Amino acid sequence: MNGFFDYARNERFPTQFDADKTAVTVDVLITGFILAFVMILICFYMIIPGIRGKYQAVVMFRVTLSLLIGGILMTSNFGQAWEVGEIKTRTPYKAGTTQEIDAFVGVKLGLRSVNVTLLQTEDDKKNNKSPEEKINYNERFSWTWDQGRFGFGPYAGTLQQSFRQAQNRGLPLPILWIVDYFTLDGEGLRYGRHYRTAGWYAHIAMWAAFPCWFLANFLFLSVIRYGAYFTVLTGALQLLACLLWVVIRNPNPLIIPFEDGCIKTTYGANFWLTLISGTACVIIGAILVFLDLRYPDELAVFFGIDPLADYEEYHLTVNELAVVRQKGKHPEIGMVEIAPGSSSTETTEPQTQYVLKRRTTVRVAQKSLFRTPAVTVTPEDDEAPLYLNVPHGGYSQTIPEELNSSGENLYQP
Repeated sequence: MNGFFDYARNERFPTQFDADKTAVTVDVLITGFILAFVMILICFYMIIPGIRGKYQAVVMFRVTLSLLIGGILMTSNFGQAWEVGEIKTRTPYKAGTTQEIDAFVGVKLGLRSVNVTLLQTEDDKKNNKSPEEKINYNERFSWTWDQGRFGFGPYAGTLQQSFRQAQNRGLPLPILWIVDYFTLDGEGLRYGRHYRTAGWYAHIAMWAAFPCWFLANFLFLSVIRYGAYFTVLTGALQLLACLLWVVIRNPNPLIIPFEDGCIKTTYGANFWLTLISGTACVIIGAILVFLDLRYPDELAVFFGIDPLADYEEYHLTVNELAVVRQKGKHPEIGMVEIAPGSSSTETTEPQTQYVLKRRTTVRVAQKSLFRTPAVTVTPEDDEAPLYLNVPHGGYSQTIPEELNSSGENLYQP
């Protein structure tokens, strides 16, 4: 009796399919990262219509920019385009044969591996004696992360062992010719060692930048200034990764000769994206710090935070009221008229008042050049504001000697 999954099977054995060798056209890991960030972006776009009208564009801009930076972090960390080079040339195809082909030969260097491509040109396909053979190779040789012993034995590095396996599999000569440059480890030919070391330190900096970006997104929902600090740190780590890659890589340029020219590597898309993203993060973070000092309420509204959440009530003392009134900003503050007919004569008495001050600026930002410095208060006043830039002891300004009808100083406690 045939089972549910036995259709078109003989002798109840699993179905056998012929081998179908296809060239690798996309990087599955990088495609997965891009797809993941696009899915998150689409999810945010779907909830944006529920936000109030004029803030929809603000939320869309914030989410898009943040996910773009995160996507660049992950794709550049695992990408293969930190350095690239290619050439169109005529080259021998395989060892032991006299066959030559016209092909594109390319090399891509990432933080973890080197990728070599061999693609036969269309003109050469028409003149090929074996048209059934498809010459489209894309081979990756990883070096993560051990250099290993010299040679190709069991204790050699990952790249050296992969190179020996590629020889046993009979890969085309152009691919083996390129990878051979990274297996040598002597005198000035230490491309494999230098690129592996540069990739190791650069990938550490990139991995450190990713949690900083993650924390920055959460801190923007509570303390904007801390989020700006972590944004600057994210950009600084990306710039550090670019600097490490430039400095540690082999000082001798990688030049691989072929019959019709040489492959010379240049900085690729992942390097430039990381450099641009790092620079943008530093600039954006610095701008946000400045805006938090000058326009804190408007910036809080931009990030969807209640401006009053960063304020606390602060009660002015009699002395502080006197200084405020002396400065002429609020002459009506500090005086309460006692109505005629009361038990006392018509006098004025000091009045206390409470104001709102930001927690993050009451101690720090007041000493900045962006804000007016605070006044000095007496050390005996227990309710004095805690300004770091104000020495406790003595008055910086003279309290006016105004007397009430009874002859007492109005502004003394």
